[in-house]
Amino acid sequence: MDFPSLSEPVTAAMIGALATAAGALVQLRISWRREMAAAGVGGSALSQFFVSLREGDRDALRADLQSKLSEINATAMRLEQARTNERRQIETEVQRADASGVGEKGAAASVVVGPCPQIVPGTRLECTEQSALRITICARVPASATVREVQLYIGAEKPKQPWQDNRVQPGEEAGQARFAEKFTERPDGDAKQVCQGFSNWSGEKSRVARILVKYAL
Repeated sequence: MDFPSLSEPVTAAMIGALATAAGALVQLRISWRREMAAAGVGGSALSQFFVSLREGDRDALRADLQSKLSEINATAMRLEQARTNERRQIETEVQRADASGVGEKGAAASVVVGPCPQIVPGTRLECTEQSALRITICARVPASATVREVQLYIGAEKPKQPWQDNRVQPGEEAGQARFAEKFTERPDGDAKQVCQGFSNWSGEKSRVARILVKYAL
């Protein structure tokens, strides 16, 4: 096919157009490469951001878990302390109850007191309360005990009736025998003694004097 000959101005115009189009293509390619590079950099930065975000989440989660563990440990320690205190309280109450039971039963002591000796051998002079030998009967109780009651009994050397039937009051005479009106206390090492005076002025009969000390702790 034959092309008609072109004039110089037209040819120059076509060459200029082709050069402009080529330049535009080159600029477009360069711009595309830059955008791709920028996109790559942006993607890397975005990826790094997500990695950093995940690490931050892990740190926050780790801190939260540590806080929860600390709370759990503190709660466990409080519960253990509460159980320990409760166990000690129960043991104390049991010991107190045991001590109270022992105190309620009381501490007892008794002694046989023989007949009052004659003042003058070979005579029939009778003993009197003033001339009778006075003794002291003591029961041992804990040093911290508070005496609630001292029960007193005077019986025969071989009583035929229960002790409860032989109970007397402080200062009360019973068969020429008598307890003092008041008891006394005195230390005895890590305990103490609760004592009551007693005298028997019978010239013929022995007496059994018994005290029962009830106390509280």
